[in-house]
Formats: sequence, C-alpha cells, structure tokens
Amino acid sequence: MKKIQRTKENLVKCLCKECPSYTFACKMMAMPGNILLLIDPLDDEKLHAETMFCAYHKSQCITEEKGCKCPECEVYKENALEKTYFCTSEGGR
Repeated sequence: MKKIQRTKENLVKCLCKECPSYTFACKMMAMPGNILLLIDPLDDEKLHAETMFCAYHKSQCITEEKGCKCPECEVYKENALEKTYFCTSEGGR
C-alpha cells in the first residue's frame, strides 16, 4: 500500500473527524493529541494519532463501523486508495 504523506495539508483535508464511526466521546478524548499533530504531523512516535487513519494506525477508540467517509476524502482520492474503514483495521499505511 502507498504510504500517505503525514503533512498539515493532508491533516486539514482529512474527513475522519466528520465520520459517523468517529463518536463524540472519541473526538473529545482525541482532541489534545490531534491538535498536537497539526503542530508536528511527523511526531507520531510520542503520540497516537486519532485521525487520518490511512496514514497512521487504526483507532484506539472507534469500535463500531457506523459509516465511512473515506471514499469522499481528498486524501483518499489523491492517493488512489481503495479500501475503507482504516480506523478499524490494522495496516492503514
């Protein structure tokens, strides 16, 4: 699978935060880390990313697949990705 660029531009384009599978409780728990990623998207060694799952790792919070926005996402389209639910499966990148 193609490696997705971990850039601020891609983080801004990312639709994970709008996904129906990404519950309000999960968003609230992930907020501090996701804000830090906008400052330094490459520094995921110290921080688990709870966004842009196609570039980082699966969610530690999302447990139910309630709908997927991946095919609508510019990051997905620009990188010609094919699968969905990166948030619940290993090997996102």
